This record gives sequence, structure tokens and C-alpha cells, in this order.
Amino acid sequence: MALIDVNKSCLDSISQISQHIEGAIIYLDAGCTESFQLMGAFPFLLDLGVRSVCSLENMCSLDAAVDWNASFDPARKIVIMASRLLSDAHRYVLRCLSTHRGVHCCSIFTSISEVAHSVYPDSPLGPDAYHEYETLLLQDYEELVKKCETKSGQPVDSNTQENLTFEDEGWSQFTSTEEEFPSHEASPTGKNIYKDNPRGKRVDLGRRLIVSVHHFPMILCPFSPRVFVLPSEGSVAEACLSAEHEDSLSAGLPSLSTGLPSDGDEVPPAATLTAHFLYHLAAKMDLKMEIFSLGDLSKTVGKILTDMSSLYDVGRRKRTVGLLLIDRTLDLLTPCCHGDSLVDRMFSSLPRKERTSSSASIKGSQAQLKLGPSSLERAPLEVQIPIGKIITEEDSNIDDSRLSDCIEAFLCGWDSYNSASQMVDLINFSEKTSNEKLCPAELLKGSLVSTENFRGTPYLEAILDRTTKDGAILVKKWLQETLRQENITINVRTRPGFASKSELQPMIKALAKSQSSLIRNRGIIQLATAALYALDESCSARWDAFISAEKILSVNAGDTSQSLVAQIGDLINKSAFAGSDGKKSGKMELSQGLLSFQDALLLTITGYILAGENFPTSGSGGPFSWQEEHFLKEAIVDAILENPSVARLKFLHGITQELEANLNKTKADKTKETSTDQLDIDDFDDDQWGKWGDEDEDNDSKEQAYDDMQLKLELRDRVDNLFKHLHKLSSLKSKNVPLREGPLAFESNLSSNPYTNKGLLYKLLTKILGKYDVPGLEYHSSTVGRLFKSGFGRFGLGQAKPSLADQNAILVFVVGGINGVEAREAQEALSESGRPDIELILGGTTLLTPDDMLDLLLGQSSYI
Repeated sequence: MALIDVNKSCLDSISQISQHIEGAIIYLDAGCTESFQLMGAFPFLLDLGVRSVCSLENMCSLDAAVDWNASFDPARKIVIMASRLLSDAHRYVLRCLSTHRGVHCCSIFTSISEVAHSVYPDSPLGPDAYHEYETLLLQDYEELVKKCETKSGQPVDSNTQENLTFEDEGWSQFTSTEEEFPSHEASPTGKNIYKDNPRGKRVDLGRRLIVSVHHFPMILCPFSPRVFVLPSEGSVAEACLSAEHEDSLSAGLPSLSTGLPSDGDEVPPAATLTAHFLYHLAAKMDLKMEIFSLGDLSKTVGKILTDMSSLYDVGRRKRTVGLLLIDRTLDLLTPCCHGDSLVDRMFSSLPRKERTSSSASIKGSQAQLKLGPSSLERAPLEVQIPIGKIITEEDSNIDDSRLSDCIEAFLCGWDSYNSASQMVDLINFSEKTSNEKLCPAELLKGSLVSTENFRGTPYLEAILDRTTKDGAILVKKWLQETLRQENITINVRTRPGFASKSELQPMIKALAKSQSSLIRNRGIIQLATAALYALDESCSARWDAFISAEKILSVNAGDTSQSLVAQIGDLINKSAFAGSDGKKSGKMELSQGLLSFQDALLLTITGYILAGENFPTSGSGGPFSWQEEHFLKEAIVDAILENPSVARLKFLHGITQELEANLNKTKADKTKETSTDQLDIDDFDDDQWGKWGDEDEDNDSKEQAYDDMQLKLELRDRVDNLFKHLHKLSSLKSKNVPLREGPLAFESNLSSNPYTNKGLLYKLLTKILGKYDVPGLEYHSSTVGRLFKSGFGRFGLGQAKPSLADQNAILVFVVGGINGVEAREAQEALSESGRPDIELILGGTTLLTPDDMLDLLLGQSSYI
């Protein structure tokens, strides 16, 4: 029986639509681009005969001129792949079709199923969603073409822009401009694609255009054959996981699992989309699921999945896989802490690609005002590895001046078939980069690709299963083996059992010296460069400082509440001092090893979660006494007053500018007092005339003092709201029913005990594979199982409840997200169980870093 390989299944799904994409221009939205980049699908698309791959959100008329397969015929076929709802992608699809008016066939593939479109609250489409969208798209396209052309068939002047609003259909506003709807299609030959219509008359493009919508569920981001998350800019990942109420923490996290029915009957949008994604993922991989859930939202997802099953699905001969759904809020401590994972260090230190578009701009403004934030912004998964900084070293063989000339010659190549204005813009850009002394090699950035491997072993898969030290040593070993294959000799002193920047950097530079070697070994070069930046002192010092602080908090949590409060307060005071000291010196960057105020807030969150696990709730509603919490409040108020610009968090919205103005005035007053004290005023002691006008100054000072007092009172109210939010975090163990008793009633994840030092996922898998009972773990019966239970059960033909440990494949999906530490610990739990026959696949809503958790709990999407 073949092993389950998520990455291979994604590529196989692409090959199954080869008849649609052969000879077509493919437009990918941001989520699909992220997915295809990570799975390494772009070379695969080239082999399938794709003309070019372009960005849907950033499309232009020149896209048709880029042809990977040297086809001189104008493109007649477009394929659009979207990870969003059709209503969200509509404005971009319409702009794409209006730009390429010579297209005869448009195939749209969306990762959201037809049923999910019909049940999603913000979708205007009905049960026959795909057919409805095909009709609406053709109508809107024909209407737009009519508005953009005159009777003679020429485009209207750019001053007469038309706005198309689809209020009745719920579409986003779309603005047509001359740039977005050019009159002639750009092609490799530079000819007008409307040569079959020489008179320039407007043809009925709506009738000629063939639009078809299909479902393509395999839009996901695989880090390895058995670890995946969802695209950060896809509708599933951006959908809200909880509505705002007393047991919810953030729109990006499930509510606390209290076991009580929710106030309303509405199901969170993300629950519906997640259930449909998992259902079609299993169907595409020909798997039959036995569904188990832990947590309130996971139970909701499990129920939706069970309702979607049918007698036909259950009766088919498929491979059985156990699906385990887990709420992220059952364990917030693990993603908040800085664990021993090289992958987590990479994603925390490397810069990310900027989001293509914000979710707020895609949703209609009226829907935003009526329904509130219906989606959230996740951090992009695509990292930008600055390989160019290593290539541009002095001993690099790449001739940057020659490369600049090649780029300028390439830009000049457009002169034959493009307008003069476009040519001027490109040349100006070339001159700008030359004047700013930006070497083209410095613009070279890499990214992580899960299919890159060393002798059949995927790089990312091997790194995910190892700690930071072991992962770095393995990267060094791969570099040494690659250098040996390339017959490259370098003089570098290496130490066995250790990997440092001084060892990795010369090896990377040696492999990147020649362009052929750079291309041939791009996989290990990109991974090694990412590891190099993660291990750099500027990044590792902050990470290690976090680890040290988290260990100290854990030790104090095992002692007394007073010692834990004192430690948290000390971290806040130190961060405030470091920030103010940095401002005085004119340097905004903190010294190595020093933590910022945001870092101190993240540690405060960690401290409150630890306190909730170790200390009983006091009369103030939190884990600390009133006096202890008052001490922390004053420390945070003083830190914000001293450095207000550092913490641009949600609970400070509306008063940040006032706080900055107050700080500037305080500094100005101190400077004025200092200069006044230096004046010699002894000669004016007897002069009484200088007292005139003092009454006005006194009034101004009183008004200013009143304003300062009002500002401080407002700030204290905001800080009080912050601590109410922290009280929710401290109640995770008491309110989450599965954590109150049984084997999951865990101690601190940061203690010295090898077992309690692990996260919830490790403990849960250990108990399940050991066939222990787990309180709160619910099994969702299939259709046949419910039939046996309700009908044939009375005759003694009832169906026995299956066990996850009996399955030969287990798919664990964490609703809310996972991190690298959990991926490693899940494999450790499997290997320690003595069950090598079990395949374990781990998935999640997104990849979480500690900074992402701070944004979820205190940022825009938090319910603070």
C-alpha cells in the first residue's frame, strides 16, 4: 500500500487538469501562488505546456507576451486558479478577461467547493453556485466591454472612467480604467489579436467567451509529504474561527471549550470551510475518514463532516484514515513559547513576502460595517531568503555590471512592440536602480520549496523532525556532501557536532560562485542561507533571551505568585528602559539580547497562562491578588507612557497619537527647564514686573495638567481591559473541559520533567497510541454507524466504537494552526509508541510563530 504523500497528491491533481492548462496563461491568486511556490509546482506546470504563470491580483497586458514554450500564436485560453470565494475573486477575474479580450476559453478553478459557496454567509451564490457564477461573469463581462468601447470600437478616454458595482450580487466594487482594459492584446509577435475583425467593430465577446468553473481542492502548503497548512491568503485560513463573546479570545482562534452550547446557532464561517476542505481532501486522496474531535469547534467541524458523508461514500472501498481534530485554544502555551525548532527560528527571523491584498479591501465596505470583521489577515508563509547578500561579497565571480547591462538590454527588447510610455518607465526604473547603487544580485531572494531534496530526502522534512542543533549539523553535512560532489575545495575549519555561521557561510559562497552551481544546488543553498540567518547572532540572541525568560517564568510559576509577578514586572520595566534608552541614543533597534515592550507583553501572556495552571483564582478574577496585579498594571502604564510608539496594539487604538504628543511635550518641558536653570537670574530678584502674565501661564498649566490626567485615566482604562483579556488566558485550564481532569490535566509545559515539557499534541498522541481513554475525545459515527446504532442495534448488531490507535494512518488537524515544535513532537510521540506501521499526517490552519500569537491575542483580530 502506497504511503500518503500530500505533496505528491497536489502535483497529481495538477496533472489531472493538464488538458485545461496546456497552452494557457495561468493566473494564480495570492493563496495559490503561495501554495504552488512551496510545493514546487512551477517547473511541473512548464512540463505540462503552460504558456506563462502570472499573478491574478497584479496582472497586466504584458503577461501574454511572456511565453515559456515559445508559441507565436496569441493566447486563446486562460486558466484562473483561486483559493478564495468566487465573489471575492470576481473583481480580479473580470479585470483579467477585460484585458485579454482575444481569449475564447476561460477555466476557473477554485478551492472552495460548490456546496461551501452556497452555505457560506458572505457568499451571494446559491446551491448551483458554479453555474450561477458562470452566467453572472458573462453578464458582467459583456456589460463592462460595452462601457469601455465606443461605437467605433475604440476605447473611451481615461477621463470617462466607469465604476461597476454589484450591490445586488454582493460583488466588490470594480473600477475600470484605460490601463486595466487596453484596446490591444500584448502578444509575442506584437500583432493585434483582433486581426479577424479589421473594421474594429465590437463583437459580441460575451457569446464567444466560454467560461467554466471547476473545483480544485488541493490548494494547500505542504512543508513535507506529511506536514501541511492552508494558504495564508486563502478564504479558509482568513475566515473567522469564533465570534466575539465572553469565551472567545480572537477571530483567528477557536473559543474556549466550555462544553456549553453557544448563545447563537450560527456556525463560525471557518468551521464550514474547514470541514468542506478536509472532506474533499480525503476524497481526492481516496481516503475514508473515521472522525474524532477534541474541543468545541472541532466537534462542530466533525459534525459537519459527518453530515456530508453518505452511504455511497462509506460503502466504497477506500483506505481508512483516522481524522483527529483539535482546537488550538486547548494549548496556547506551546505556540507562544520559543521552542527548540530550526524551522520556527527560520520563519521568525526571515522577512516575509508582503501580502498581495488585504482582506478588508476585498470585502465590501457595507458588509464590513454590517457584519464587522468577517475575515482576518494571516502572516504570509512565503519567506524571502536574501541570497544576494552572500553572492555580492567581494570574492564573488558574478559580474554585476555585466548583469546590469543584460537587464537593460532585456528592457530595451520591449521597444519593438510596446508603447513609448512603457519603455520610458522601464528605462527610468533601470536608471533608478543604477543611481541607487543597487546591484542586481542583491535583489536575488530565495524561498523554501518542500520538493527540494538531497538524494531523495526532502530538506524541509528532515529539518522538521530535528532540534535546532541537530538541524544545523545536518545542513552542514549536506553542504559538505554537495561541495564534494561539485569537486569544490575550501579551507574551512569545522568542528564535529557543531554548526556555526563561520562554517556555513564560506560553504554557501563557494557553491554560489558559479551560476551553473547556483542553479544546480539552489535547494541546499536556499535552505543553508535560511539557517544561516536564523543562527545569526542578531536573531539567535533574541530567541535565546526568550528561552531564558520563559524558563525563569516557569521556575517562578512553580514557586509563589509573588515571585512570578516580580519576574513579569521586571521584564516589563527592563523593556521600557531599553526602548527609552534606544530613543535617547537615536537608535530604534534594541541591543542584542534585549527584549522590546511587545516581547515583554508576550512574556506576560506566557506568565498568565502559567499562573492559571499553578495558582488558584483570587478574588480579583485572575490568578494574582489585587495588589500583585496593580503592580503589573502600573509597570505597563509607565512603560507605555515612556515609549508609546513601540506598542501599536489594539487596546491602544485611538490614543496612540495623544500618548506620543504627551511624551514629546514632557521631553520639551524637561529641556526648557534645564535651559532655564542655566540662566543667571540673580539680577532680576527685585524686579516685580516679570510677574505680569503669570496668571495666564498658571491657567494654561492647569488645563495641561487636566488633559494629562484625562489621558492617564483613559490609559488606565485600556490597561484594565488588557488585564481582563489576560484573565481569559489564565482560565484556559479551568474553562477548557478536556483539560480539567484526566491525562490531559497537564502541568507546566516548561518544567524540567521530560513528559510535562512537551506540548498538548505530544501528550494526546502518546495517550491515544497507548490506547488510554481521553476525556472529551468524541467519535463521530458515520452514516452506516448511525444506522447500526439506531436501527440494527436493538437486535444486537451494533457497531463497535473504533479507536484511533487501530488505524494504520492518522491525520491530525489543529484548527487554529501549528508550529514546527509540534511537528517534531508528533513524530517523537509516534516513534516512542512502538508503532512504526502507523502513518502520521499533521495539518493546521496556518503556521504559527510567537509573533503571530502576539498579533492574534493582542492585535487587530483579538477580542480585547
